[in-house]
Amino acid sequence: MKNYNYQKIKKEVEIIVKQANNGRNNIFTDTVWKHHIQPVVKYSLMLGKKLGADLEVLELAALLHDYAAMLNKKFCQDHHLHGARLAEKILKSFNYPEEKIEHIKDCIVSHRSSLKIKQRTIEAKILASADAMSHIGELVDMFYLAFGVHRFKTEAGAKWLKSKLLRDWQKIMPAGRKIIKQEYDLAIGLLDKAIK
Repeated sequence: MKNYNYQKIKKEVEIIVKQANNGRNNIFTDTVWKHHIQPVVKYSLMLGKKLGADLEVLELAALLHDYAAMLNKKFCQDHHLHGARLAEKILKSFNYPEEKIEHIKDCIVSHRSSLKIKQRTIEAKILASADAMSHIGELVDMFYLAFGVHRFKTEAGAKWLKSKLLRDWQKIMPAGRKIIKQEYDLAIGLLDKAIK
């Protein structure tokens, strides 16, 4: 029997993440909530329902996976590690079950494609996939990241973004690839045109 109110905890976590999104230390600007966090939650739950995963773990991990990067730019490089630590602190304050907290931390630590950290659970694989899927599904925001935030010029930005999307595609599980394939092909085609 559960001795916690999941819906209440989720709402509180959403408030905490939105505050970081809107904070002045968020170098990625306030588009992260709408164009990254919410899509990661959407794709996580979509895949989680399809694959029989723990939806609570997935939803909270998706909400918190980039929290550290939004909270403080000094956390960006290792945001997966800081994010796991901060998620534990937040979730313990709500008396969320320790075993679920550990599971969420594992998902957050292993979500980054650039570090090639092995995902050990279905939830971790789903979160990593959903993170990558959001980059493809929210391509316009990725253009903003490349050209607005990182200030790349046209070809350099297209090459950077293509490299990121190619890495992301490798991270997406087969069930996720089926969902996002058409958008992926379109994105790579657009970027290839800019690079030539």
